[in-house]
Amino acid sequence: MAYNASRYFAWRTSAVRVLFPSHDGIRRTAGPMMHRLRQAHTSSKHPIGSEEYLKELFPLDRQTYILPGEERIRMSRFNELAHSKDQYYSDVTTMYEGFLRGKRISNDGNFLGYRPNDDKQYKWLTFSQVEEKATLFGSGLVALGNQPGRDSFVGIFAQNRPEWVIADVACMQYSLVSVPFFNTISSQSGDVIITQTSMSTIICDTMEKADRLRRDHASHECLTTVVVMDLPREGIEEHRAQFERDGLKLVSFDEVIALGGKNVVDKVLPKPETINTLVYTSGTTGIPKGVIQTHKNHIAAHANAWMLCSLNVLPRLDDVHISYLPLPHVYERGNLHTLMIGGAPLGFFRGDPLKLVDDIQTLRPTLMGGVPRVFNRIYDRVMSTVNASNVVRRNIFKLAYSQKLKALDRGISGKDTIWDKLVFSRMQNMLGGRMRLIASGAAPLAPEIAAFLRVSMGCHFVEAYGQTESTFSLTHNVEHDLTCGHVGIPGGDCQLKLIDVPELNYYAKNDQGEVCARGSSIFSGYFKDPERTKEVLDSDGWLHTGDIGQWNKNGTLSVIDRKRNIFKLSQGVFVAPEKVENVYLREPLLAQVFVTGNGLWDSIVGIAIPDKEELEKFAKQNNIPGTFEDLCQNKIVKEAILTRMQKQAKSSGLASFEQVKNIHLHSELFSESNGLQTPTMKNKRNVIEKIFAEEIAQIYEESK
Repeated sequence: MAYNASRYFAWRTSAVRVLFPSHDGIRRTAGPMMHRLRQAHTSSKHPIGSEEYLKELFPLDRQTYILPGEERIRMSRFNELAHSKDQYYSDVTTMYEGFLRGKRISNDGNFLGYRPNDDKQYKWLTFSQVEEKATLFGSGLVALGNQPGRDSFVGIFAQNRPEWVIADVACMQYSLVSVPFFNTISSQSGDVIITQTSMSTIICDTMEKADRLRRDHASHECLTTVVVMDLPREGIEEHRAQFERDGLKLVSFDEVIALGGKNVVDKVLPKPETINTLVYTSGTTGIPKGVIQTHKNHIAAHANAWMLCSLNVLPRLDDVHISYLPLPHVYERGNLHTLMIGGAPLGFFRGDPLKLVDDIQTLRPTLMGGVPRVFNRIYDRVMSTVNASNVVRRNIFKLAYSQKLKALDRGISGKDTIWDKLVFSRMQNMLGGRMRLIASGAAPLAPEIAAFLRVSMGCHFVEAYGQTESTFSLTHNVEHDLTCGHVGIPGGDCQLKLIDVPELNYYAKNDQGEVCARGSSIFSGYFKDPERTKEVLDSDGWLHTGDIGQWNKNGTLSVIDRKRNIFKLSQGVFVAPEKVENVYLREPLLAQVFVTGNGLWDSIVGIAIPDKEELEKFAKQNNIPGTFEDLCQNKIVKEAILTRMQKQAKSSGLASFEQVKNIHLHSELFSESNGLQTPTMKNKRNVIEKIFAEEIAQIYEESK
């Protein structure tokens, strides 16, 4: 059924449920907030629940307000109504209390889903099953020498799966600090983390990772125990003997649970100020930084996000989330916590990106998170198919798209129109056919992509903005605002301000500048790294994000640039490469782009990876022979792509110094597995610079 977003939101607001929902049966009056709403009711000249009433209570043209003072600090207008700004539920002050809440309100429903041995259906663990395993596993960790409540760090080095969460919940129960490792972490970064935390136990999913830890053991002698989820039965004694010779104990996940069963210890429950997890940034510098995240940080981040939602978006007991983004990343960790506290289940993909679509179609999720590069690829594939179709199909798509876009402008969305049946149902079924909320995070999303998702999927779409140091999201859209090109507003007790960046010509007086954030979700510092903490966290508690933001007339925030990833050319101008790369990625022939420059040159150059399918079509149309690898070395192809890039740059308004003068074509995609991208698909700039140093020097020479 189609819905009118603003009408539905207004109805929820009039029912006094938008900020403190009671669908779990727990009564909350939220005194001061109730008083403010009653005041609004009695003073308003408009009917409660009408669009006019909503605009008066929460006008979409004034979504934030400015605090008194010269800094022009902004907060969400919801703060004028909220009773508590850093905690959403009065009975949830730690993440473990959040787990217990999920168990209670779901009536011990399903929590974690998985597909063992490529089964056709998902299998499920309930909240109580997870709790029982976590208690025994936690007791086993204590028996192995991990001291509860004493900053004892436990590593988790595994793909998303139920055991990952069981280990994390076990750490919560015994006030141990979980430290997740990205699957593609380098040995050097792993050594830094293990040594810095004096970690004695790491939990792996495969023997391959365990063997790697054994080989690197000389670099971190504090490590004593390696736990393997999938410990092979064949040759197990030989494996154990080999680990023992190297000074390590090798045990299976189930053996730790059995050990805990023989040595059950009382839980040592965390307090709000207890460290919940230490999240090391994947980053692009190559040197990991341990972000300290307390339980209070997570609870406040949860309030930041949920305080901006109505019941139409909050997780429901009949929801299910597909978990495929890496759990070590704060974005997916936040998704896990949101589902957990809300009593809703999540199903894990099998770990193979090529099987993700099959997992989605089997699970049929209602909730999904993604990053811009994922959504960009979906958009490019769909539009490429549309452009290659016959005139009739192409015109039907354009008509359908324009009609649904007009409905969006009126605040109406849904998936039951004739256009959905004729055109968009196939795309919706690719994601299981039940999707009701899609969220994007980790980087800014182009406005046309956000509009495309709302139109084609017919469901709620929100864009969030945050970073590891903010423990999840700083801002996100309110769902009844269907405009694009911004990341919404701050929630909870989060305050935002912009500060001048004169070298990039951004000034706070013009509502542009570096985004700075302050609030209960902001981290307290990098673990054992006060110098780098001072670089981003000032004495007044402001986190300097390194992102360039812009306040829009309606009070929302747009992220328009990066301060950190800039370089200066010989004529003294600055270039923000991510901004330039996003422009070039709109060219269908390109899958990925990396641009670079330095003070010795007055122009920029790039490494470009063509889209294999589109390039092969182009070659066929122009009678250019050869394999994909051959085409990437073809001078005619290179000139054609460079010409298209220059045309795209000019049409998008890039300055002349922001336009690439020359490119090198490469046939292998940048990826997490080859070490050239972060888990959220951002280019590792310093690594790419080193790997392609010879090619960059060569194309500069060709440009003389």
